[in-house]
Amino acid sequence: MFSYFNGKVIKKYKERLILDVNNIGFDINMSETDLAKIDEGQTVQLFAYTDIKEGYIGIFGFLSEESQSVFEKLKKVSGIGSKTALAVLSYMSPSEVCLAIANEDSAVISKIPGIGAKTAARIILELKDKILKDGVVSIDKTKSTKAKSNAAENEAILALKVLGYSTSQITEALSEVDTVDKTVEQIIKSVLNAIKK
Repeated sequence: MFSYFNGKVIKKYKERLILDVNNIGFDINMSETDLAKIDEGQTVQLFAYTDIKEGYIGIFGFLSEESQSVFEKLKKVSGIGSKTALAVLSYMSPSEVCLAIANEDSAVISKIPGIGAKTAARIILELKDKILKDGVVSIDKTKSTKAKSNAAENEAILALKVLGYSTSQITEALSEVDTVDKTVEQIIKSVLNAIKK
């Protein structure tokens, strides 16, 4: 229904925002990761997905076409709805999702709230070939060290969110931390130290 929106952010909430497009306010659902990159009063372009069900119309917005593409692919997995697909992108970037799927890393995916081991296995089973074939994002499977670092970093991010830290706090702290070859515990400790500075 909608391809994209260009407008001004009027109000931002935890999982959505109000976007003014030519004096029409659109209520748009977004991942916490994308929302953390946007400020109220800012003019943004959002790629869109419209979810239409009986008695419900939901608009989902994304800062990148990669996020939109991964969202749409997750939606095609049996048992995955729009809210769950959005939750995945709140905890992992599009490239991290694709990397986890390509490497069949169900342990990382299953740690996302609302996704258990069975759902993670189903995501990998149904999307691995599509992810590799379509090249949704650039994946270099030869970088095994980076893959392991991403897995540890993702697990640390999930743990920090459980402890009550926001996506923006964690993202800002991670930019100051070297996570290569670090364990989950070491990453968490480093991030906490960075947050407390």
